Amino acid sequence: MFRISAIAALAASCGVAAAVPDVVCGTLDDVQHYGVVGDVRAYAVGTTACNAGDVNLNWIDGSPNHPVISCTIYKLKDGRLEQLGVTFVKHSFASLQGNACGFGCGSGGTFQALGPGCSDPYGAGLNGGQTGLGPRSEINAFNGQFVYPFTTINQSGNAIFKRIQVPAAEMPDAAAQFFVEGQYTIKDEIQANGQPYIDPSTGRPVNWNNASYERMNVQASGTASTTGATFRGRPAIYAWQDHGNGTNNPDLSVEIVEVPVPDEGLLHVACKVTDLGDGTWRYDYAVHNQNSDLNVGSFSVPNGGSASDFYFNDIDHHDGPDSLISGDDWAPVEGAGSVSWSCDSFIGNPNANAIRWGTMYNFSFVSDAAPVDGEVTVGMWKLPGMQLTANVQVPGAGVCIADLTGDGMLDFFDVSAFLNAFNAQDPAADFDDNGMYDFFDVSAFLNAFNAGCP
Repeated sequence: MFRISAIAALAASCGVAAAVPDVVCGTLDDVQHYGVVGDVRAYAVGTTACNAGDVNLNWIDGSPNHPVISCTIYKLKDGRLEQLGVTFVKHSFASLQGNACGFGCGSGGTFQALGPGCSDPYGAGLNGGQTGLGPRSEINAFNGQFVYPFTTINQSGNAIFKRIQVPAAEMPDAAAQFFVEGQYTIKDEIQANGQPYIDPSTGRPVNWNNASYERMNVQASGTASTTGATFRGRPAIYAWQDHGNGTNNPDLSVEIVEVPVPDEGLLHVACKVTDLGDGTWRYDYAVHNQNSDLNVGSFSVPNGGSASDFYFNDIDHHDGPDSLISGDDWAPVEGAGSVSWSCDSFIGNPNANAIRWGTMYNFSFVSDAAPVDGEVTVGMWKLPGMQLTANVQVPGAGVCIADLTGDGMLDFFDVSAFLNAFNAQDPAADFDDNGMYDFFDVSAFLNAFNAGCP
């Protein structure tokens, strides 16, 4: 919400007003389809930035003092939302002074500064212009810092080079819904103490509202256009909830939880549980990293039952230095009482397939344990000791994890089953879920055994 009137009133009453910068992705506009190379289809999407703050925002070409623009495409089908692909970031170079967001553009803006209340459009042709597209890996999306000039400046290539790249087999698809997300990143939103300014009208950091999404129409030829309203300040992970039962028909069974990273960025965790009608449930989770530079390196779900039909989805990083980022899938590990996924450690592999800013990964499995309220755990890649939690539904109703034989009783046979699994280094004996088999697993099993079954 534009705040000039509120700040002016405050200034009149007390003589002091805090100037708060705040860029938002105001609208998502035209879509350019660049065709297919190999098995990859490429797009670019036009975006319009709006200055929802009270001071000019720097839009200076040839310097690190300008915002960068990221666009991504998502697909919703069969009850699951997935991210299909990402673009390099567009380095903005000049600002116009429109009023696309209806905030009331005043005077004071220039070609190199977006004025309060004003908007600046970049069409798909600009956002897809290859020479001005820079690597995502060179952007700290939390504080807006990047090195300029970026490494791929003035580089061009084939039709898909540096643009939004999606698997050609995934779209078009008449049975699916598609969405595009736009996100602006600018260092003006960060105070001298390294923390973002706070929106006085909401009490939230101003860099939490930088992503917006809109629906896409995709034709059989692959050409596409945006349609409907822009969900301003709402990242595309919310499309799962907003359109889960069809266009503008919400699926209220989808849970979405904000997970703030202490003194840093913002994550989202989403969950949907589907009763398969045969005594099992499908648990679908998504983890979205909006702007954390720490990135996500692990994800764990408590599971009181037996898990099967594991599923994982990520995106492919591409071109220039971003092509060095690993595409290795996260393998599921079923321990005693949990299912976990992780990538290589940051120390061991700085190019590991972590959940980097502006991306969303999916994790899914089928369990014979009914859903209950619980906590999933998200581990930060660059700070592995930082484990964050989100309260969502998890499998676990009435299951006794020490009952390794599954007969509903705790007895000698469960002890024997544990010892056999322990000696074989079977994940069923990894009771503390750390990938090692030691005294702590024995202790955890004995504690669970002594606690009895519910």
